[in-house]
Amino acid sequence: MSTPPLPPAPSPYRPPSSGGSRPPSAGPRLPWEERDRLGITGAFVDTVKLLVSDPSDGLARLRKDGDLTSPMLFGIIVSWIAVLLGQLWNMLLANTMRGFFEGLEQIEGFEGLGRAFGPPGIVQLIGLLVFWPILYVVGIFIGSAVMHLCLLLVGATEKSEIGFEGTLKVYAYSSISWLAAAVPIVGSLVMWIWNLVLVVIGFAAVHRTSPARVLVATLIPLVLCCLCGLALSVLFGAVLYQFMQQFGNMP
Repeated sequence: MSTPPLPPAPSPYRPPSSGGSRPPSAGPRLPWEERDRLGITGAFVDTVKLLVSDPSDGLARLRKDGDLTSPMLFGIIVSWIAVLLGQLWNMLLANTMRGFFEGLEQIEGFEGLGRAFGPPGIVQLIGLLVFWPILYVVGIFIGSAVMHLCLLLVGATEKSEIGFEGTLKVYAYSSISWLAAAVPIVGSLVMWIWNLVLVVIGFAAVHRTSPARVLVATLIPLVLCCLCGLALSVLFGAVLYQFMQQFGNMP
């Protein structure tokens, strides 16, 4: 009697291909979120380099992990450095302007002009730097909440798996744009444009939506502020007009 053939050996296990979208927990992370392995200084420098040179790659590395401490700590450090540099520039420019206008005090009618360009006090500077982390945390939570509401209004979070956490993380890491504010004269404008580019790239990546939809969402607060400003201007003008009318009718 012949021996029945043995069944074929099972094929070795092969993991499924990595095609399709990458799960939120997979892929490389920002160096700052691996500072336990890289060290604080190295992780900070590497994160700054990545966000400056390739923000699309950097912000696409954000994951849903419940860690809000890392992004907010990074934002505090970056913005604190920017505030310090900006204040030092202001003090330097104020001293320069003061010296220039003090030379005009010899001319009649320009007495005391140099005092108007005095530098900010050192006490105010220290107070700002000490309380800045608190101001930053409060501001970023309010700003993220308003921005997330705008994203919801335009349907930019329909495919999002990270939710409000992703919005706050993008806002925090986009604080890298604050470094531009340390540049005199044009720094504020560069910072605003840079920050807008970063948040559009970041929100589109973490919420899996189109940059155009994100751009619309980011413009909503600006439009509302302009409308509120216009309404207040009209109201103030109407009150002033009524006051002038009554004043003109007085005997």
